[in-house]
Amino acid sequence: MEHEFEVISHEAADYKVFLVNLLYRTPHVHSDFEICLLLDGTVKLLSRDKEYTYEKGCLWVVNPLESHELAAGQPALILTLQISPAFFSTVFPQMEHMEFSIPSISPQDEQKEENAAFLRRAFLDIAAAYFSQEEAAPLRCAGLICLFFEGLLSYLPRDRISEKSRQSFAGKAQRIRKISSYIDNHYSEKLLLTDLADELGLTMSYLSHFFKSVFGMSFQSYVMKMRCEKARQLLLLTDFSLLDISITCGFSDIKYLNKGFLRQFGCSPRQYRLRFEHEELAQQQKSMLSTQEFLSPAASRITLGKYLKP
Repeated sequence: MEHEFEVISHEAADYKVFLVNLLYRTPHVHSDFEICLLLDGTVKLLSRDKEYTYEKGCLWVVNPLESHELAAGQPALILTLQISPAFFSTVFPQMEHMEFSIPSISPQDEQKEENAAFLRRAFLDIAAAYFSQEEAAPLRCAGLICLFFEGLLSYLPRDRISEKSRQSFAGKAQRIRKISSYIDNHYSEKLLLTDLADELGLTMSYLSHFFKSVFGMSFQSYVMKMRCEKARQLLLLTDFSLLDISITCGFSDIKYLNKGFLRQFGCSPRQYRLRFEHEELAQQQKSMLSTQEFLSPAASRITLGKYLKP
């Protein structure tokens, strides 16, 4: 689990589209807008200290630098667009000042169903153009993205952020990157907020407030989630003892591993491991270990074809 601050690399267009079968995504932030359309399954989104449940057909938007966590009981198929505000800089620079509200839009909102249907179809058309092998498809894709965002601005609740807030964006992003990198490199060790504050040259009280405002949880809660996710992987992938897993993942002893695991996954580590011993273990391990399975361009074209039928 590396670099929970996603450094999204685009080619020339400042955006990317992908399909993913997702079970779990640890709390993370990135500097792009992230638009998601749930094609199949049920997903819980945790953001801003709140939890939202989305069913098939729901669409939501995560704003830049907005910490979020995703969890599904069974693999959920999600179509995702990650796009930098810089994409709109020449045609609609105001986008850098826009912030959408969660929970966005769902097919259960009867009065908004027509708008929701438009956005879902527009999003699918973007994906079809993105994965198209036609030479001029990138032009169509860029145009469809602009029309889609016009629809988002028209149909979704939003606020306009101030110029002062926008200007602080770059510095905030850099600090988040340093925080995430430090935790990634040291979560297996004894890790204290004071250590991180010293590393960044910040007071502990300021860093504590900053961390909670960005990630929506305390520093220790965030580290606990990371350690539990790493422990979950080792439970399925190895035959390490609970003591070995505790040490490897940064828990001081098995008691704290059990406590954190129960809070995160609703059962003890031992129960979690036993759950898969009498099933098709190899496949289950592969499925549960790969909490995000990204579809290839070819597989994406085939999958999208099922949802683009009139």
